[in-house]
Amino acid sequence: MKSIRWGILGTGKIATHFANDFAYTKTGELKAIASRNKVTANQFAQRFNIELAFQDYFSLINSDQVDAIYIAVPHVYHYELTKACILAGKAVLCEKPFTLNQHQSTELYELAEQHQVFVMEAMWTRFNPMIEQVIDWVADGEIGLLSSIQASFNFVAPTDPTHRLNNKALGGGALLDIGIYPVFLAQLFWGLPDFVQSQAILNDDDIDMSVQTLLGWDHGGLAVLDTSLISKSSNRATLSGSEGYIEIDNHWHKAKSCRLVDKNDREHAVEFDFPGMGYQFEIDEVNRCLEEGLLQSPNFTWSNSLDLITTLDEIRADIGVEYPQEHISEPANIEEHHHEHHHHKH
Repeated sequence: MKSIRWGILGTGKIATHFANDFAYTKTGELKAIASRNKVTANQFAQRFNIELAFQDYFSLINSDQVDAIYIAVPHVYHYELTKACILAGKAVLCEKPFTLNQHQSTELYELAEQHQVFVMEAMWTRFNPMIEQVIDWVADGEIGLLSSIQASFNFVAPTDPTHRLNNKALGGGALLDIGIYPVFLAQLFWGLPDFVQSQAILNDDDIDMSVQTLLGWDHGGLAVLDTSLISKSSNRATLSGSEGYIEIDNHWHKAKSCRLVDKNDREHAVEFDFPGMGYQFEIDEVNRCLEEGLLQSPNFTWSNSLDLITTLDEIRADIGVEYPQEHISEPANIEEHHHEHHHHKH
């Protein structure tokens, strides 16, 4: 089969990491880049030796030179661009969060099913060999009964109010950008929680700068998660069980090492040696799925993605964060949570 030809929408930091790691994929060819700025598109194309540079996202989406498209633009544009890709019959790998809310995500996955187009939320951490190792350890009973998960993702973001992380119009806030990772880790093992409780620090624009969340499952599991754009932390993750615990080293969402500690404090550390940041693993997964004719990855399914956004919606309802772009095609009952917000500002 001929090599799968990829295009990228957006030329920001994450698009750059992705293009960089493309060199380490098993198959596939990076063929096209699109930016709304011609100069930026050309520079990116030159830097990564990409044949086609488009000044317009839709020109790339409709190009017959491209089979699969990676969407790396701010969150608020994910929905319309993913929709356009599906309608153009192009396989999609869309950066997380897949859309702003569960309603939008459901609509897109239904559309993908209807048009028989492969779609995956770019939860690249899922495909990191270190996470695969952790999944195996837990499945093999190495830490006994898993009962508690703790995970953080914090960093001090630029304070410029126009920066996408601080800008409500661009889907800003900690939760959707980085808080999604700790929620992903907890749900990777236990699925949708039965209980969600959150507290947040909101900025003057009513978006979340810092969120602490407690998730609970009826089988007894608890997850304590935190995310912040205003404080620095070690960004480790710990999975605790009856026979030991697993600790994933800092920047756990892209770590190359983790350790298993048994109840006698004996440590078994594992280190992975892979080039780049690890975006190549999700690209390999998409290529594999396309070669096998699948519409979704069995390792990060549409259902996994919907469960993730469902919990993020619940957390946002809890802390009172809404985006203007959500109300375009929303069901009417979205207002029901308003009377029960308890959040404080600093």
